[in-house]
Amino acid sequence: MTEQAWNETDWFDQSNAHRRVLEFLTLDIQNSQEWVNQLLDKIEALETGKISEWTRSGNAYYLILSPQTVTIENLLVDAEPIETISLTQFKEAVLRWQDQLDNSISDLRTI
Repeated sequence: MTEQAWNETDWFDQSNAHRRVLEFLTLDIQNSQEWVNQLLDKIEALETGKISEWTRSGNAYYLILSPQTVTIENLLVDAEPIETISLTQFKEAVLRWQDQLDNSISDLRTI
């Protein structure tokens, strides 16, 4: 995704589910290209029907990916409701996160 930079604030403000995805990426995926690639591989496997569900437990969040939706549960705060977002929107966020990581690495190489 080489279009204009991702405005995280706008994405964060769309809904609680959008906010939760951004928190998941920040706290559980962090700057790991390997984990981003794992997410994208699993999303592709869901989209092509190779798998019907995939789960991931991270530092702060528990994910359930299905061909249509992604469910995100906060593991640290029991009172927070479980949020659901479409797989398409989740994929968009992961791709934008990946692009942001790629740009950060490129910026470091020019120093």
